[in-house]
Amino acid sequence: MDFEYLLNALLGARKILHAMECEICGYDEVYYTDPVTGKQIGRACEGCQFVQKFDF
Repeated sequence: MDFEYLLNALLGARKILHAMECEICGYDEVYYTDPVTGKQIGRACEGCQFVQKFDF
C-alpha cells in the first residue's frame, strides 16, 4: 500500500507540525495538525510504515 494513500485514509487533510528522528528506524517521524482547527491529529513514520491517529 502506498504510504501517502495510508495517510490520506487515516488522517485526511493535514499540515506538518514538526518532524524528528524516529527512534526505531532513524527516518523522520512527522507530527501532523488539522489545517482548520490547528489541533494535533496524528504522527507517522514512512520508514516503519507506522501511522497513529490521536483521538483526544
